[in-house]
Amino acid sequence: MARTREFDPDDALDKAMHLFWERGFQHTSMADLVRHTGVSRYGLYGTFGNKDAIYRRALMRFIQLKKDEMRRALRKPGAGRPELEAYFRDIREFVSSEEGRKGCMVYNTAAELAPHHPDLSDYLRGLHAEVRALFEQVIRNGQTAGDIRTDIPAADLAMTLFAMEQGMAALNRGGTAISDLITCYDTYLKFLDG
Repeated sequence: MARTREFDPDDALDKAMHLFWERGFQHTSMADLVRHTGVSRYGLYGTFGNKDAIYRRALMRFIQLKKDEMRRALRKPGAGRPELEAYFRDIREFVSSEEGRKGCMVYNTAAELAPHHPDLSDYLRGLHAEVRALFEQVIRNGQTAGDIRTDIPAADLAMTLFAMEQGMAALNRGGTAISDLITCYDTYLKFLDG
């Protein structure tokens, strides 16, 4: 007879995500995960696998819950300048929150693990390409609508936005004042005006 699972895997994964997000992979032990999730080592291994597998699942959870949610409006057909500005407002709200002070788990992963894990590095490169393509399409739509300057290619404006976001994530994680960071979005909007 199979044992009944005595915990909610989604709840355990959310708790693991928050712990990894705050402390990183290297500074989180299996004992920390057991203590933080309230799930036995056997339960964690049996449900998710080893620490590396738990981390990867937690990263996917972060992307699903945080990043995908914030970018939903950008994925609407025809999304342009208004959706980009709404996205900036969502980012401002996020980086000003208690959760946002932990930085971006995707950026944190890129800085901590990607240089030593080629498969993770490949995954993040693919994810970054998707995000840049999304930004590029939204900017192109804004250019077509006459809301965004056209003298700079949409791909270049998208890369600038992506690089700005990654840099802001690094600065946020390093303790730069939020008030200094959120002005970047206002400056970028002025830049889009030409």
